[in-house]
Amino acid sequence: MSDIIKAILGPTNTGKTHLALERMMAHVSGIIGFPLRLLAKENYDRMVAIKGEQYVALITGEEKIIPPKAKWFSCTVEAMPTHIPVDFIAIDEIQLCADPDRGHIFTDRLLHCRGNIETMFLGADTITPILKQLIPHIEIDSRPRLSNLTYTGFDKFTRLPPRSAIVAFSANEVYAIAEFIKRRHGGCAIVMGRLSPRTRNAQMELYQNKEVDYLVATDAIGMGLNMNVNHVAFASLSKYDGRQLRNLYASEIAQIAGRAGRGMQDGTFGTTANCSGMSEKIVNAVENHNFDSLKQLFWRNHTPDFSNPSRLLTSLSKAPPLKTLITSQHASDLQTLIYLIQDPEIMAACTTEQNTQLLWENCQIPDFKKLGNDNHARICKKTFLFLLKQGHIPETWIHQQIEQLNHTHGDIDTLMQRLSGIRICSFIAAKNQWLENALYWQAQAREVEDSLSDALHTALMSRFVNQRATSLLRNLKNQEKDNLFTSVSSTGHILIEGQTIGSFKGFTIELQESIPQEDYKLALRSIRKNIRQLIPQQIHKFTQAKDNEFEIELKTGNILWENMPVGKLKKGHDLLHPQIILLDNNFLDNEIKDVLLKRLQAYLAQQIHFLCPTLIKLQNNNQLPASIRGLAHQIYENGGILWKEQLDNFPKYTKKTLLKYNIVLGQYAFYLKDIFKEKKVKLRALLYHLFYNQIDAETVPLPHLVYLPTINPKIDIKFYQYLGWIKIGNQFLRLDIAEAIYKNLKNKAKNYPSTLKRQDITPVPFVIETIPALLKSLDFFVQKPQKPTKTSMGPPAPLLFSNVPFQKSKQCKNKKRKLQKLSPPSILDLQQFYNTHRHD
Repeated sequence: MSDIIKAILGPTNTGKTHLALERMMAHVSGIIGFPLRLLAKENYDRMVAIKGEQYVALITGEEKIIPPKAKWFSCTVEAMPTHIPVDFIAIDEIQLCADPDRGHIFTDRLLHCRGNIETMFLGADTITPILKQLIPHIEIDSRPRLSNLTYTGFDKFTRLPPRSAIVAFSANEVYAIAEFIKRRHGGCAIVMGRLSPRTRNAQMELYQNKEVDYLVATDAIGMGLNMNVNHVAFASLSKYDGRQLRNLYASEIAQIAGRAGRGMQDGTFGTTANCSGMSEKIVNAVENHNFDSLKQLFWRNHTPDFSNPSRLLTSLSKAPPLKTLITSQHASDLQTLIYLIQDPEIMAACTTEQNTQLLWENCQIPDFKKLGNDNHARICKKTFLFLLKQGHIPETWIHQQIEQLNHTHGDIDTLMQRLSGIRICSFIAAKNQWLENALYWQAQAREVEDSLSDALHTALMSRFVNQRATSLLRNLKNQEKDNLFTSVSSTGHILIEGQTIGSFKGFTIELQESIPQEDYKLALRSIRKNIRQLIPQQIHKFTQAKDNEFEIELKTGNILWENMPVGKLKKGHDLLHPQIILLDNNFLDNEIKDVLLKRLQAYLAQQIHFLCPTLIKLQNNNQLPASIRGLAHQIYENGGILWKEQLDNFPKYTKKTLLKYNIVLGQYAFYLKDIFKEKKVKLRALLYHLFYNQIDAETVPLPHLVYLPTINPKIDIKFYQYLGWIKIGNQFLRLDIAEAIYKNLKNKAKNYPSTLKRQDITPVPFVIETIPALLKSLDFFVQKPQKPTKTSMGPPAPLLFSNVPFQKSKQCKNKKRKLQKLSPPSILDLQQFYNTHRHD
């Protein structure tokens, strides 16, 4: 072997892979190992274009294309044919020697794979010190990035520029972000590690062809994804690595962010969603490509002992020869072996080195599903026993495995799981010596994988791409955008080239969320001419609209028509006469605005009349006494409720007279009988808030409530009194309920003080601590319960309430005398009676 060993190290976008392919093509033969099957397939196609299909081979775990005259091999690192002598060998992403799951394989290739003439390692320069230690004579070529990478800070989703990649670290996050991008920008492409090469290529093509302007991905974007990305936005800076949730290393952030900017084009990176900004230390490290060097690489014994499974496990767990190397314990093949050697059937079968070696080959079937259960280990056991007892895997079994995965229906996650399953079948079929008709089953597995990949791509397109919206946006941006056919349907839907872009409601254009903010002007320019032609029709429709077609929005004070705001209420000269201001609209001139304003004023007047119709009639009835008309005016000014303390001179009115006009004369206030209906409560609340310059819909009590046990500190007590609630300590009671309770208690305490029962104050809760405050607030006199003394017998005197003060009540005194006569004798009286009559 030659001593020419080189390392081409540097950040992303330095042309390392391109250089390695050029060097390999210059040699008579060569092998290059990639970290991903996708990259191996992509570079295989490039090599075929240069050297021809008959001289280039593709070797991955699931796919093998090896022509008889093959001289150049594109492989995954795990599948590299280390027994074939070639002039050139290259390993891509050599820094993955530090990966806990696969690092031992990269380290093995680093230490033991050499080309006859030249060997080349490609990757990040964080591995430089260890490379120099392990291979002292290695030539290291550090390459600078061809373009600059700049941090731009935090951006909202809505402000992310086109040609952006948004990176998250879980499928749920990716889906949620993609749904939002679809609503806001029309759609996006998806890149995840679990996608098959065919699906991933289809999604990348969707982005590259500019059918969508955004890409949502996991950290799978960080390796070998060469796309026209201008900006990378991180939705999170932490990820679950299979064992724990941890923060991303600066080098990992750089690997992903480095996908922004290709060739000489600069790129940017930042954060988005709920992700806070990056620290200055990380930003400096990424922008200047300055990271901590790797301290240790994962290693596994290159010469395992196949005497028996136990010795095999011991040899694989052997301590490394150097401190810079660490034994790999997390790889899935080792975990499968640990599980299987606990099986007595397996241990009984592995009596020879050949059988133990066969067991180890089966343990190395990749666990693509990664479900974290024992299902994969049972598959490995089954294939091992098939090979051991029958010499091959039965065609009925592999047929059953493939057929149960050959279903293209289901959601995205289901299709992904089936793809993971078919990849396992492809790996097994790729072992030519394991199946009698291996080529046939390889073709069957590939066919099913292709159909599942297409179905997955279709599912992703259906869920995360609004094809009509994206097509429309392309039309809006082309040179002939002014000539697009625009129309407005009778239902108010706006169509451009037959596709719905929004709606015309009220006098407002409402575009779909899928139209980006930067494209609003283009869309508005296309539809403005047609909208102006519709204005006369809308005005006629507005002026003829019935009152129930309008609505006043409590939270904002807006007047809505066709669910769109057309005007807004502002403070007027008094409580019941708010102003109406028309909202700004480019389609309306002053003459049209006057017409609209008159209609809204008529609507508002009708609403006020609905609030107090009888009071208005009373004020205008000159045949009634002035005192009644004055009272009606005062109740009207207060919106339907007038507390008695608000009257200077309280006139004497009969209840019958007032009830004719729907006015209730209560103990505490005059009020309209139906003033507590939901619509009237909301309207009165709005009028109050408008007059006192505050809109706070959350403080309005729910219509079904009659009692509030605690008072919110934020509540305006005057506002609740205005609505018709009586304050009782730290509680509120609705006026009509308070009147009903008062009437009931007054009748009960008509002749003498009375006790209180639970049903007397229904529907108010019977809480002992609050009863005295309740009774006092209702203008009753209260005598608290008396505590029993040591010299008295019987129950204590209960709480009593009365219409008059207890010390002035004859009934109360008479009642007290009666109670004294009926009171039981004390202990002293009984003792005296006993001493006198004990002899009797």
